[in-house]
Amino acid sequence: MNQNPLDPQADEPFTGPSDWYKYRCRSCSHTDWVEDIVVDAFPPVKPEGFPAIVCPECGGSFRCDTSEPAKRSLQHPDHIS
Repeated sequence: MNQNPLDPQADEPFTGPSDWYKYRCRSCSHTDWVEDIVVDAFPPVKPEGFPAIVCPECGGSFRCDTSEPAKRSLQHPDHIS
């Protein structure tokens, strides 16, 4: 139960920051940040230990770039001002 009636997000479990992972396509080299809710929805693959998803640009294998550390943010890391 919301203990603070002035805080409408107190009862919302998914209002905190997300972890964002840098992904890179193995075919076209497109890169983008992928939110943890997407990463957590699919089974991991080796060697990265993160899921491979479909590249939004070419349909190739979009894989986590483990050389780039994850970022914690309320919004897409490229849109932080």
